[in-house]
Amino acid sequence: MHKWLALPLGSALVGLSLLLPAAASAHTARDVGKYHFVVGFLNEPTVQGELNGIDLTITTTADNKPVVGADKTLKAAVIVGGNAKVMPLDLAPASDEDPANGKYAAYFIPTIPGSYTFHFTGSINGNPIDQSFDSGPNTFADVQPASALQFPRKLPDPTTVQSQLSSAESEAAQGRILGIAGLLVGLIAVGVALVPKRPVKGTA
Repeated sequence: MHKWLALPLGSALVGLSLLLPAAASAHTARDVGKYHFVVGFLNEPTVQGELNGIDLTITTTADNKPVVGADKTLKAAVIVGGNAKVMPLDLAPASDEDPANGKYAAYFIPTIPGSYTFHFTGSINGNPIDQSFDSGPNTFADVQPASALQFPRKLPDPTTVQSQLSSAESEAAQGRILGIAGLLVGLIAVGVALVPKRPVKGTA
């Protein structure tokens, strides 16, 4: 009797799992010639304004062995807005305890939410590398605004605060310029008023 109950129950669980939304991928993987790259953010979820970085694992495609020493010849960069903002990063072994595990890291602080691109150039054991990995729903998670995880009170967006400060400083500078100009005009007017007037000579 238990066997007959187990079959419908198992089918129901399988059906329920198909209805549930798939979990977002934290990393993306790709074969790059002789090597297999696994790329993502070091810390998930990735939050605006917090220390994070590139998490890179390199193994051989033939036998899945860790690739050691790639940080010596491979360069990394993080890109935002197409090629609008580019920051070169230094790759280093991710673990001092086991530097031969093929894992590498490069640290930075993402300051705006949205999509980021990790770009790798250079070579590995003489094999040229030029690969870009974009964050997104089908690869690895985009950067989330800090407000998404703030509790119980939402803090002001640092980008908005900086923009407001810059605007206030610009307005204050313009106000100082206008004030100085007005003072100069006033001083000139006072100087003109203090100049003694010469009497007008009558005509013969």
